[in-house]
Amino acid sequence: MQLGDMRDENASPMNATVEGAPRREDVPALTGLRFLAAFAVLLAHGVLATLANDRSPQGAVMWLSTASGFGMTLFFVLSGFVIHYNYARLVTAGGLRGIAAFVWARFARLYPLFLLMLLVYVLASRRHYELWTGHPEQFNAVIEALPYFLLSIQSWVYKVIDGGSLVTAIRGGSPPTWSISTEWFFYFAYPAVAWLVLRARAVPIIVLAALIWCALWTALSTGLYRHTMQLDAWAVAHFGPTAGIQNQEDSFVRWLSYESPYLRIGEFVLGVIIAQLYVALCRRNLTTFENALGTAAFFAAAASVALITYWEYSPDVPMNVFREMNMNFALAPSVALLVFCAARYRNPVSLLLTSRPVIALGNASYSIYLVHSVVLISAVKLTGASIHGVPYNIAKLVVLMAIVVAISLVLYTCYEAPARQWLRQRWRKLPAFATFTDAAQSSPT
Repeated sequence: MQLGDMRDENASPMNATVEGAPRREDVPALTGLRFLAAFAVLLAHGVLATLANDRSPQGAVMWLSTASGFGMTLFFVLSGFVIHYNYARLVTAGGLRGIAAFVWARFARLYPLFLLMLLVYVLASRRHYELWTGHPEQFNAVIEALPYFLLSIQSWVYKVIDGGSLVTAIRGGSPPTWSISTEWFFYFAYPAVAWLVLRARAVPIIVLAALIWCALWTALSTGLYRHTMQLDAWAVAHFGPTAGIQNQEDSFVRWLSYESPYLRIGEFVLGVIIAQLYVALCRRNLTTFENALGTAAFFAAAASVALITYWEYSPDVPMNVFREMNMNFALAPSVALLVFCAARYRNPVSLLLTSRPVIALGNASYSIYLVHSVVLISAVKLTGASIHGVPYNIAKLVVLMAIVVAISLVLYTCYEAPARQWLRQRWRKLPAFATFTDAAQSSPT
């Protein structure tokens, strides 16, 4: 998430619309939230890479490692909000040409950096090393998985390759790209989603739709969780022992609950509904009272994220509905409220989210997400498995995170943004689509 340049898509009038249509106003706070999502994933994975030896039940390492769940939900809800806010008119009023323009805009946003990093992942993979050290059969897994990755559909199907799941087959830092594949699925589903959501225009109806969607997806997610053993037995029978839940990262149940687009789309659609609510309320002036109420709701949503995370993971808390959804929808309602309040209301936190440094980091969030895993893996390999003290490991974590951010800022400035702009210019030069603007004639998840 999936993951983008909010100044051009979340924030700016990135409404790639039919020419002449009004463009959306900037919502720069969403760019800051995108950095928060990327930072949460970076922090969680960085802690696991550098401080895993210091993990203890309910210790700081354990709790920090759960931040990736918040980060991924924030990415997917933000994506739904941003896509609907910027592209709703294009995909519903522009016909097939509008949908084609939308898909191309998303391709231009995701693929240049994704293809570059995919090459890096393959070169950094141990399977590539085995190819040149007399074990070419190890590289066969990369060859088999590569078509799925190139089409960005690796999370759409569950498949066992060389004793592991498809999404982990290439290795070399590539597993997190499952979310890009899942996001890609959302884009193809979005025109139908937009057509349905746009039917709701009155604020009470939109709020009711959001509540019904939350109830529906909670029932679906918890229902599937309660059939884990049946799903696991079916998966082992069809895919072999690798698909069993004892394999955790490679299991069918984990793929279905966490990585596949079929459950994660619940977060995306909720983001779409919240964007529809935001657009409906844009017609109303923001009063001091509403802003105060919205600011209180923002902090309440933030507090609920912390509380629900505790209910999800604490061994002191018995099984509950949030733990049953901890791989997908548990934090989605809280995050949706957080996103809506950040977009509409003004407070000290929104000022921070819209500050120039945070906006710059938010623009580079997609690079941060795709770069971080390969940097962390490379650092662990280079520094070895020696056990050091906590101060050393914390310093190492801070340095590695700084390196990831620095590389990402350079990548965004020198490659990601220019490549996206170049691809969009190619589209605008096609005569058949000359009547469509990319409305980001500047530059998106």
